[in-house]
Amino acid sequence: MNVFWKINTSLAAFYGAVAVGSAAALMHLWRGTIDTEQLAALLSAGFILAFHVVALLALSAFDKLQQQSPWLSRIAVTAMQIGLWLFVYTLVAGVFKLPLHFSALAPLGGQLLILSWLALAISPWIRK
Repeated sequence: MNVFWKINTSLAAFYGAVAVGSAAALMHLWRGTIDTEQLAALLSAGFILAFHVVALLALSAFDKLQQQSPWLSRIAVTAMQIGLWLFVYTLVAGVFKLPLHFSALAPLGGQLLILSWLALAISPWIRK
């Protein structure tokens, strides 16, 4: 496994820890202190993060994709990583008034996630 896929696996595992930790914190620490709209944003961010953890780990383990279209799989994974940061951080930063909150980044992150899935959809059809 080369460095790119090791970094991807480590980041995905970190995201998994963040997803579990934030879900636990949401249940125990913030009960009654956030409104319904904020809760919806946090749940959406958590769901997107947890779902993509599984996808990123699967992509790291899927050697055939890495060998068949290595450049496209790397582009897709990189877009997915950047899209997650833009989408999830923007939603969480909006709820907790964190620095560097630019609400326009969430749609950009979502679009990157969609494009990364479309790139993965065509990658089995591209040959080395």
